[in-house]
Amino acid sequence: MGLLLVTRFTLLEALRRRLFLAVVILSAIMLTVFAILLSVGMHFLVANNNSELSPQLFLLSGGIFIAVMVGWMVYLLSSLLTIVLTAGMISGEVEAGTFAVIVPKPLSRAEIVLGKWLGYALILGIYTTVLFLSFLAVIYWQSGYWPPEVLRALGILELETMTLLAITTLGSSLVPTIVNGAIALILFIAAPISSVVQFIVQAISQAQDQTMQNIAITISLVVPTDALWHGTSFYLLPSQNLFAILGVSTRTFNTPFTSAEPLTAAFLVWAVLYSLVLPLLAVLRFQRRDL
Repeated sequence: MGLLLVTRFTLLEALRRRLFLAVVILSAIMLTVFAILLSVGMHFLVANNNSELSPQLFLLSGGIFIAVMVGWMVYLLSSLLTIVLTAGMISGEVEAGTFAVIVPKPLSRAEIVLGKWLGYALILGIYTTVLFLSFLAVIYWQSGYWPPEVLRALGILELETMTLLAITTLGSSLVPTIVNGAIALILFIAAPISSVVQFIVQAISQAQDQTMQNIAITISLVVPTDALWHGTSFYLLPSQNLFAILGVSTRTFNTPFTSAEPLTAAFLVWAVLYSLVLPLLAVLRFQRRDL
């Protein structure tokens, strides 16, 4: 009961904050502008189509690339919102003295931490889902392309958000709000570096370096966000049959920011455990924290 109560108050508190309201309004404006620009851009491209593809296939090919780009944008927006919104979920309340009043009540510390984590998970999950599907709906409206594995793409994108939330939850139980936000942001930015370096080394040497591959795997295990985005990008791609019709190779999407290969089941299990275990570690730390 206490868990649900804290979750409810967390939801209400987050919805009342001007930060979340501003993000929602700006996201709506961005979606509107995107729809207008995409409509104008698609009409221009079709009018100047010099390829051998029919107008319908030409629009589909453009929709594929735009869907991946939009997915990456949603990934960035939801991740940045996660960091900004949740960096002080525990430390901020401690610094404000709120927990000194709440903890003596018939609420366990575990209920407080898990309730706040669950509240933020619901908010971020709903925001990511609505934004992701809204952008894809605009792309489908203009180009006719809808990813065949959109639910899997959304699921992995949500899992990426939950892993980042797990990082900020644990960090908020250990360090002050500003420090936690800085650490989470640096980890989030640094995670793709290994992919970029590995891609450059492979492009230059025309071969995979085992040491670089091991380093990249280690970084992906410590900070799974970038690897999960690569998994999301794979499920935004069309079927092999459509690739063959368009005359596009799947290797085109093997870049530092996208992937033409799915994530392994073992890594997905790791990411799920990661997003659950870190909040539990935050609970253990909060049990011993002086308020």
